[in-house]
Amino acid sequence: MQTKFFVVEDHTITNLGIRQLISEHEDFLCLGAASEKSEALQKLYELSGQNELPDILILDLFLGEESGLDLMRLVREIFPSIKILVYSMYAKSGIVSLALEYGAAGFVSKSAPESELILAIEKIISGETFVQQTLVAPLFSYRTMFDGLTKQEQKIFKKILERKSNAQIVKDLNIVPRSLENYLSRIYAKTGCKNHEEVILKFGE
Repeated sequence: MQTKFFVVEDHTITNLGIRQLISEHEDFLCLGAASEKSEALQKLYELSGQNELPDILILDLFLGEESGLDLMRLVREIFPSIKILVYSMYAKSGIVSLALEYGAAGFVSKSAPESELILAIEKIISGETFVQQTLVAPLFSYRTMFDGLTKQEQKIFKKILERKSNAQIVKDLNIVPRSLENYLSRIYAKTGCKNHEEVILKFGE
């Protein structure tokens, strides 16, 4: 039986390339593709109505101005049978950890050999979690750093990795701006960063 897959990637040529690469293997069948969140959800709803949902979703993390993480959470909630493989040029330990926490069954960097992507799909379909080997070791040192943050600092830190602005963080976590500033000062001190941009550069790209 063929493994059915769906690709969400905002770069048109990359999107097509991923589909062609996977479709070269006769065990895989492409059910479609999308370039942004609403299009992806609409097509998945249509496929669901035809009882033809994909087995696996190949997902880019950043879809223009939209977050692939937001789409991941929705897919996990609405279509829990679909396994998600993140395929991203951003593969620092913080973003890998976040993707796995939010429900990804696997993570492969776009800089990895193409064979790694195929292997990841095969492992995930067989029920395993797959993280590209070169990304595993940095996860352990990242977790040590992350565990050194308080619960509230952890929540804020994850929002930074999601590229949320201070205004969005204040709204999402229902805290006052002054409290956020205090938390950010402690987070920067513990991570050796000076601002949001350095946090993202160090842990989220």
